[in-house]
Amino acid sequence: MALVTRASSDIGVATVQALAQSGADLALALESEPPPHFIESLRSYGGRVVWFPITGSPNGVQAAQLVRSVVAALGRIDVLVANTIRRVEGQIDDEDVDEDALDEQMATDVRSVIALIKATSKSMSDGGRVVALGSSLADRVGTPGLADFAATRAAIAAFCRGAAHDLAPRGITVNVVQIGAIESQADHGLSREMLAAEREANVLRRLGKPSEVADAIMFLAGPGAAFITGSVLNVDGGYNA
Repeated sequence: MALVTRASSDIGVATVQALAQSGADLALALESEPPPHFIESLRSYGGRVVWFPITGSPNGVQAAQLVRSVVAALGRIDVLVANTIRRVEGQIDDEDVDEDALDEQMATDVRSVIALIKATSKSMSDGGRVVALGSSLADRVGTPGLADFAATRAAIAAFCRGAAHDLAPRGITVNVVQIGAIESQADHGLSREMLAAEREANVLRRLGKPSEVADAIMFLAGPGAAFITGSVLNVDGGYNA
């Protein structure tokens, strides 16, 4: 049984489709109710699919409530895909920077992810999988205006390394998929100039596909990754090469 946040995003959709095709039961954590045809398309593969309301930046109490609701409805949690991300551009010396947006980015990208992982780990089955979505900018900031966002991604990578130690006695693995420039980002507030700069900065000189990110998540969530924990898998076209 897999719990996936932001399951209606492009990467989320690709991930839940792959999980459904593998036969997994799904808990979709979303800010609003998904279209019925989306739920039915996932159920057509034979698994149970239930959606659960969640705020964009759940705190510890809200994350715990979500986990309790999921376990009550579906019995257990074997996989958590923490696909929770907000990206704000702005140089650190910009006098007109939107401080509220930066605070919201920190709440969404760091505090809510940590809250979700902590809450889920307390109820997760032994031998479970935690996969958090990050960004290759955590390791290399090759574009101005992304220092704050990169800091949030670095925080998640560091937290997951520590969490891997804490959860190892229960056989639970904790890993991060760090993404680069993905096709769908052009339609979700990322400037085309920024996207073009990131595309030209990677070795393959192209944008990634949501399905390619989903493939990486599926690998880390599957039995073939049982001896991989505290690791980062870059799906970035060689941005960090």
